[in-house]
Amino acid sequence: MNDEPEVIRRSADELLAGLNEQQTEAVKYYGPALLIAAGAGSGKTRVLTRRIAYIMGVGGVWPSQILAITFTNKAAAEMKQRLETLIGPVAQRMWVSTFHSACVRILRRDGDRIGLKSGFSIYDTADQQRLVKIICTEMNVDVKRYTPRSILARISDYKNNLQDWRTQLKEYAPQFKPGQRNLKMGSFGNVEELYACVYAEYQYRLATANAVDFDDLIMRTVELLHDHPDVAAYYHHRFRYILVDEYQDTNHAQYVLVRELAGVDDKLTPEPGAVGAGKNGPAWITVVGDSDQSIYAFRGADIRNIQEFEKDFPNAKTIMLEQNYRSTQTILDAANKVISLNPGRKPKKLWTALGQGDKIIGYAADNAQQEASWIATEIARLAGEEGFSYADIAIMYRANAQSRSLEEAMINAGIPYQLVGGTRFYERREVKDAMAYLQALANPDDDVNLRRILNVPKRGLGARAEAVLTDYAGTHQTSAWEALTHLDAIEGVPTRTAKLLGQFRDLMIGLREFATNNDAKPSEIVAEVLDKSGLLAELQQSTDPQDQTRVENLSQLQSTAAEFEQNTPDATLNGFLETTALVADSDQLPDEGEDTGKVTLMTLHTAKGLEYPVVFLTGMEQGTFPHSRSIDNESELEEERRLAYVGITRARQILYVTRAAVRSQWGQAAEMMPSQFLDDIPADLIDWKRKETSSEKMRGGWGDFDDDDEFSGFEDFGGSSYGSGSYGSKSYGSGSSYGSGSRWGSGSSYGSGSSYGSGSYGSKSYGSKSYGSKSYGSSRGSRSYGSDYGSKSYGSKSYGSGSSGSGRNGKVTTKRMKKQLLDSLTSAKKKASATGSASAAESSSAGGNGLNVADFHEGDRISHDQYGLGKVVGVQDKGRNSVITVDFGSEGVKRLLLRVAPIEKL
Repeated sequence: MNDEPEVIRRSADELLAGLNEQQTEAVKYYGPALLIAAGAGSGKTRVLTRRIAYIMGVGGVWPSQILAITFTNKAAAEMKQRLETLIGPVAQRMWVSTFHSACVRILRRDGDRIGLKSGFSIYDTADQQRLVKIICTEMNVDVKRYTPRSILARISDYKNNLQDWRTQLKEYAPQFKPGQRNLKMGSFGNVEELYACVYAEYQYRLATANAVDFDDLIMRTVELLHDHPDVAAYYHHRFRYILVDEYQDTNHAQYVLVRELAGVDDKLTPEPGAVGAGKNGPAWITVVGDSDQSIYAFRGADIRNIQEFEKDFPNAKTIMLEQNYRSTQTILDAANKVISLNPGRKPKKLWTALGQGDKIIGYAADNAQQEASWIATEIARLAGEEGFSYADIAIMYRANAQSRSLEEAMINAGIPYQLVGGTRFYERREVKDAMAYLQALANPDDDVNLRRILNVPKRGLGARAEAVLTDYAGTHQTSAWEALTHLDAIEGVPTRTAKLLGQFRDLMIGLREFATNNDAKPSEIVAEVLDKSGLLAELQQSTDPQDQTRVENLSQLQSTAAEFEQNTPDATLNGFLETTALVADSDQLPDEGEDTGKVTLMTLHTAKGLEYPVVFLTGMEQGTFPHSRSIDNESELEEERRLAYVGITRARQILYVTRAAVRSQWGQAAEMMPSQFLDDIPADLIDWKRKETSSEKMRGGWGDFDDDDEFSGFEDFGGSSYGSGSYGSKSYGSGSSYGSGSRWGSGSSYGSGSSYGSGSYGSKSYGSKSYGSKSYGSSRGSRSYGSDYGSKSYGSKSYGSGSSGSGRNGKVTTKRMKKQLLDSLTSAKKKASATGSASAAESSSAGGNGLNVADFHEGDRISHDQYGLGKVVGVQDKGRNSVITVDFGSEGVKRLLLRVAPIEKL
């Protein structure tokens, strides 16, 4: 500790200045377990950094005794920067990092205890998929039916649940032994057998290559700490205070890791009379999070980690942070109302002193193209008339597929934008090739990357040359590099192939020698690789215009390495490779306050933790958001509602909500109902610029067409069309019964029981916490969730089977047709008005099946064509879009759109 640089120890008054009452309590709390339930925009990072400084300044704790964990490199960098302001330059040396970065440091130091050499490679998604594809090809597995991506999703589930490959093999394929040559699976009786065998072989190949994937970083660290008490004791003594940010996003493996690092389950005895956590005994734990923002279940995140914190730590203190410093009260009122409908949550109500603010702005478009065009027009107005910069504006959506029409609209309007979550810099082919060279230099056993660069750039080493190396490596249970170094001992190699392989071997030997001598200068190693390998020369000599961009990308790679050198005192090639391997989508985003001059487009999951003055929440339709697969699954619908809460609270000043009446799904135009989240927001909080779409006006609303609405009428805006030959060719709901078993498109259903995709992913069971034959963590009882990821379409009915049209833009409605339609509507309106208000009200609430919401009450019994007998447990009167919730017993609880539901009241 004497080697530590000078630390600024601030007084309590300095550290508590400017904090509200709850923030002050959280910073000052002195106890073994603290949960800070921090609502969106409540200043949690400020509280967390002040608490660290308070522990040091008032508690006399050394920086080296503190471990602070967050989820992104960007958040970790921000926390370090804030800490440096509070406690001095020592903050840059503290363990303030992501889970994965902390685990890399632990495994670099002690990984040899579990068979990992310190120079191990970290495989990214592309490396993982390449390895699984190699394995599946060798095992004769159909990679079109069982894609590497789907297999890796299952393997990731195993690892997040700490299920060892030996356990899976023992249960599903006890006869299989990884590492066998020429193994052909052919057929298998159970898909779990396939997953178990590929999982085992995958882990065997990783071990042979001295490599790990992202999930291994957590899982293998847990293994190390659990199986080697002396290593665990070292970290127990080192880290006396552990603070974890975004605790609601932790998965089971991360949950166990925190407990292992803290010594919670090792029955350590607290030091008698110690001040604070002392030198021995369990570490003091502080977790910060918000159960209302738990949105990563698809990655294995377990919301119960935060919900049951007080059960895991009976003496824990919980402090709620409810004052929001980001958004207006209107935005917070909408968010509070949406999230309040989730059952079983701890009550929390965000408030702000910033004032009520403007109303939320709503817009209902005829289709996705019109929605995007209106957004582009509104952004141009905001930039031109309201004084907002493009960087102040973000467009958010539920799924990446929604970005296409939005991007087209931005391009057509000449609005600059950046798309977050596209092809990342390190995933671009030329960059990936250069990185593969660096990985092969740092780790000679890395077969995946060595095989990638064997013929890159082209040097006459094809599949036969690769087979020479892999056959030798398989026979001698060694790596491809070892086979290359023993090239002279391999028999039967054609002379030309042997010569070319020898040249490649000499190239790699020369590059490895250069890398060893210049390990502290990654940028020079990058330059040498680009030059000597021929990667740069090949692109520079190309006449393809795109190759010039690739040259620029390689130049950027070298610049990135040089920047790493400048910012890292003890820079090494391995350190640079670690930094690039742990980059996430959110790390692409500009720093807060930086004016990029571009509108940001991103998914809601990526937007977590960010904020913008203006936010557009798009695609607010049933089946889009909430996602179709969540409609019949209550736990998934709760997560969708949390995602809506996250989206709403990203906005600081102005929030837009938009939807489309028609959206293309699987090549067909599908009618989309408004999202139930729009109904959840109090009506007086939304100012609708256009509330009804053309089709809704034509068939049900009978409202006057707004002459000022540039998109009103029946002409489609640049997309699929309705009108002659499409709309009205057959009645809505006919042949598309509510709850039928059909899929997306024509006749698709609300509450369909059909599955989207061929398998069930993400099924996890917790409680046993088993890893191989061992058990980790505390036993909180067996629990399982997420077993059903089947997709159900919600009200997305197809229409317009023959969307043939005339004209280049696909419009099908002529002026004469439009006039006829308007005359027809006018006549219908007069007729409806003549029948009296009572009958009009009745017709508006009754559906095509003749059912009226007024006839249904909680406790009523009904019969459904597919689900059988059920009991009504909820009724929502929304006029034409009224919904009833029915408990069908073993079939589960279903939400049914009354007007098209195939039901009979008993």
